[in-house]
Amino acid sequence: MPSIALTFDDGPSRWTEPLLDVLAKHGAQGTFFVVGSIASARADLLRRMVDEGHEVGNHTWSHPALARDCDDERVRSELQRTTNLLIELAGVRPTLFRAPHYDVDERVEAIAAEVGLRHVRGDIAPPDWHPGWTARLSITFVLQQIHGGSIVGLHDGVPPTEAEEGLSRQLTVDAVAGIVPALQERGIDCVAASELLDTA
Repeated sequence: MPSIALTFDDGPSRWTEPLLDVLAKHGAQGTFFVVGSIASARADLLRRMVDEGHEVGNHTWSHPALARDCDDERVRSELQRTTNLLIELAGVRPTLFRAPHYDVDERVEAIAAEVGLRHVRGDIAPPDWHPGWTARLSITFVLQQIHGGSIVGLHDGVPPTEAEEGLSRQLTVDAVAGIVPALQERGIDCVAASELLDTA
């Protein structure tokens, strides 16, 4: 059976729980790249992710542009703090990270490797963070491009710097509720991102 990975950045948030409900309903796995400064207050959601068989990855501590704005020490700190938090709160040591804004280069990847992390791309990344976007557009965007081995980049939360702007991720929840059953009808399985990377 062909497999793809649904990945989610910037959480956990109040939209993570309904998203987990959707995945559970369909028996689908996801990979959640969490922001440490946000996740520190949502241990319940971290534990639920792990308990329900989802993968938890590292999305830095405070969501900076790693390659553009961070020196080596800051890159290491951003990644190490979140890894330490996930070990403490969820009992898991992440092996994957996603750089905010996909802002990654060889330097950042080398530092991440020292922390035990490798970067995960997003092959199909609809702008589900954009206020003018819709769930229907995300569904169409993903289903038109999907193929075995694809990694889909979505957002279940809002970066800490944008948290006061009244943004919603409900459209992502609604999109996933449409995407997952459509994939299953095509015989495509939703698995953890690491499963795809390990077979690439």
